[in-house]
Amino acid sequence: MAIIGKIRKRSGLLVIIIGVALAAFVLGDFLKPGKRYRKMNNIGVIAGENIPYTEFAQKAEEQLANMKERSKKDKLTNDEVYQARQMTWTQTVKELVMGEEYDKLGITVSTDELFDLVQGKNPHQYILQYFKDPKTNQYNPQLVINFLKQLDQMEPAQKKNWLMLEKAIKDDRLQTKFNNLLGKAYYMPKVFTEIDYNEKNTKYNIRVVGNRYQNLDDKTITVTDADFQKYYDENKYQYEQAEETRDLEFVTFDLVASDLDRQKIAEEVNQTFNEFMKATDLPAFVNANSDVKYDSTWFKKNKLAPQVDSVMFNSPIGAFIPPYIDNNTYHMARLVDVQMRPDSMKASHILISFKGSAVNDPKITRSKESAKRTADTLVTILKKDMTQFALIAKKLSDDGSNKEKGGELDWFADGAMVGPFNKACLEAKVGELKLVETPFGYHIINLTGKTVLNKKVRVAMLDRRIEPSSQTIQAIFTKASQFASENTTFEAFEKSVTAKGLNKRTADQIRAMESTLPGLTAARNIIQWAYNEDTKKGTVSTVFEVQGSYVVATLKDIRLKGIPPLEQLKPQIEPLVKREKKAEKLIADMKKMGKDLYQVANTIKGKVDTIPGVIYYSPNLPKFGPEPKVIGTLVTLKPNSVSDPIQGEQAVYMIQIDSISPAPKVTDLNMYKQQAGMMFNNRVQMEAYKSLEKIADVEDNRVRFY
Repeated sequence: MAIIGKIRKRSGLLVIIIGVALAAFVLGDFLKPGKRYRKMNNIGVIAGENIPYTEFAQKAEEQLANMKERSKKDKLTNDEVYQARQMTWTQTVKELVMGEEYDKLGITVSTDELFDLVQGKNPHQYILQYFKDPKTNQYNPQLVINFLKQLDQMEPAQKKNWLMLEKAIKDDRLQTKFNNLLGKAYYMPKVFTEIDYNEKNTKYNIRVVGNRYQNLDDKTITVTDADFQKYYDENKYQYEQAEETRDLEFVTFDLVASDLDRQKIAEEVNQTFNEFMKATDLPAFVNANSDVKYDSTWFKKNKLAPQVDSVMFNSPIGAFIPPYIDNNTYHMARLVDVQMRPDSMKASHILISFKGSAVNDPKITRSKESAKRTADTLVTILKKDMTQFALIAKKLSDDGSNKEKGGELDWFADGAMVGPFNKACLEAKVGELKLVETPFGYHIINLTGKTVLNKKVRVAMLDRRIEPSSQTIQAIFTKASQFASENTTFEAFEKSVTAKGLNKRTADQIRAMESTLPGLTAARNIIQWAYNEDTKKGTVSTVFEVQGSYVVATLKDIRLKGIPPLEQLKPQIEPLVKREKKAEKLIADMKKMGKDLYQVANTIKGKVDTIPGVIYYSPNLPKFGPEPKVIGTLVTLKPNSVSDPIQGEQAVYMIQIDSISPAPKVTDLNMYKQQAGMMFNNRVQMEAYKSLEKIADVEDNRVRFY
């Protein structure tokens, strides 16, 4: 109690001390660059404008929702989620970069202009695409007017979709105006057109001697630090990095079943097979014992696995296939039924739904009993006069997807419709009327077509994957953890990999927002670790779980934005530095051999290649590959003259022009001028955006969040 009393007396001092400590902690955290951005909660900075994470996340969620709607999926794969976020970022960057440029140039889309793009005489291509008459498949302006009249009464999702379409139209028009403005800033002079035409169509018939670098042993040359420095100084601009990257090395510890696991699984599979042969409720048995749910599909010949197909189509009902292994999985099968069935059917229907059905339309208030009475009455009417079917469907059917088509469903595959509906169509004859109940309500079906019957089988297939047991998984994890804890530096990692004979993988220049590594298609967590501010060069990771494997990685190197230092580039440029030294020696040697190509070829034990039709415009030298320096030398030579030795990409060359075939004379180059102008225009448009994006100095912090 005495101690507590003393603390109370000094409580004011303690508050001050704790306050100062907390302030130091918060400020220290804030002043760290990475921590600062987290505190500010910005996912990036574009053209000086902060992009809050919450704002970006909302856009990304909208993109994901649209992707789900387009693909008709309830859940997207990790890769699809990644792609959606990438698209959101790309769009965000472009909107801000181009938006700033549009403002500077005064490029806008007025309200009247947007109205004209939607409802005018020449509407935007998106309007033409989305508002087509289903009967004629042609654009119908009345559909646009009707849609806009009903817009206020539509669901929020539909309104949102319209606003997105309107924005897309506006963005496209802004981009078109910008591109047109660029296009008016240059032209193709006649003299440039003539030069371009001649370069692309003049042909050189030449002879070549190539003394390849590979013919000279590396041991015959000596490369010094000065040689590296010289090459670096002359060529470093080629290696400038637009963004930071990371070099990684990693090893995987695959989760595979042990011999004991395989033995136990084999015993379980044999026991399951004995029960499978006696089971009476096959769907329930398969769903309870298989890694893949029961599939009630009716299969045609050659649609099953070869091991299953031949037996199922040549055996009585009840025949079975004992367990066999394929793709690391045990498979077994049993023939459930054999029928003659069509591949597809065609029908029209009238749906009479009721409150609480799967249609889930609040406008439908009739009871189930009332719906049945209505359906029965309509069947009675239609049996007397089938010509009324389409008219009744348009007026009364609750299936909005086809009521305007008189209930016509077109052709559908066997099994594509809900069970009772599909069964009714199978049992009906063409032209026959059927009434059937499904979760959606009562369907009055008129079967209008059925393809030829084929033999089909329904097969109960049971699969059991060969997977490691929990004990095996724990043992593999322990092995991976031990490797990570015993090798905490890059040097130790390398040494241990070699000593243990592990399969090491290398991933160089990995960008911050990549999602894959060699052999790993879902590696975001490893890449995020590599870009964490606490992960230094040479750090070894803890154990990651990725795609059925445990992974331990090490950060080999950090490549910063801009021109890398010489030491970082040395391994990459070493072959090129050696090539430079070889070129010096080969050029000096070949100069002493004179200018007789055949004498030079004989001295170097090579040959003279005759190459017709070489075009200056193309950098490719037939029989050798891309050699821009060699091709460029052509315009400096006269026929029958021999060049000095030329340092190329694959060899040191000497060339001789035998003859020149001038470009064919043309009287009108206008068409050619237009084509060249269009190509240049396309290039300008792409390069213009790249330049604007570079000027905007985009700062991408997404790796901290995703």
